[in-house]
Amino acid sequence: MTPARASASMNRGYRAMMLPASIAVGIFAIAPLAGMFALSLTNYNLIRGWNGEIGIANFLRLLDDHRFIASVYIMAALSGFGVLAQVVLGTAVAVGLDKIVSRWKAARGIFVIPFAVPHVAVALIWLSLFTPTLSPINAFFDMFGITVPAMLTTQSGAIAAIVIADTWATYPFVMLIVLAALQGISPDLDEAAALDGASRVKTFFLITLPLLYPTLLMVALFRFIETLKHFPLIFVMTNGGPGRATQATNYYAYVQTFQNSNVGYGASIAVVLFVFAAIVSFYIARFNARYSNA
Repeated sequence: MTPARASASMNRGYRAMMLPASIAVGIFAIAPLAGMFALSLTNYNLIRGWNGEIGIANFLRLLDDHRFIASVYIMAALSGFGVLAQVVLGTAVAVGLDKIVSRWKAARGIFVIPFAVPHVAVALIWLSLFTPTLSPINAFFDMFGITVPAMLTTQSGAIAAIVIADTWATYPFVMLIVLAALQGISPDLDEAAALDGASRVKTFFLITLPLLYPTLLMVALFRFIETLKHFPLIFVMTNGGPGRATQATNYYAYVQTFQNSNVGYGASIAVVLFVFAAIVSFYIARFNARYSNA
């Protein structure tokens, strides 16, 4: 067989192997997205039914919807503080496991446990911890006459509570990725820095951290996309409250779709959220590619 025929045969084999995955993506990803976009161009209502297409009217309505605009700010706060906390905590734990307890393999399994807990269970755990009448934390401080404020009764406290719960559940993902990246860094660099008199802290910030930048950017991108799915935590812990203080964009889409029965309008919110996540992901990935090739 000639090299050209062999290459063509291999290409056909690769395409055949990709076919099942392509069909799955089409059925479970592209088709639902297309359906959501089609719904966003209608005024379909769960009670009144479908009354025809209305084009981009739903998207124009979003520009004057103060609740939607407020939900974007809430989502930005949850995602921004959440990603920052997860990256910082995950990196710190990864460095500790790599440098301090590198021989204690069981420690890694212990730190990964929160990542295995379902989000609904995480929400129930932290709801009990933040409920004064149920929380063992409040009971402990009550013995000393110290009153712990109820976090879920204020906007800033409720947002902080969701961020804490999400960080606890998902920082192990960051830890595992960063730990793998740390193990790929040559120990000779640390030894050379130590010979030059650099402390461990200075070595980390001047040598290790710059080498981790591409990994941290990509893991931050993954976590940012995931933080747009705060719905289980919001639904269980705060139900969008107090008032509308934690109605992030995805929760507001749920309110419009299932509570107000405005399926078309809710779909338009979901489309905007998807497009926003796609744009941010594209530019972060592009920046990371340029940084890695620099």
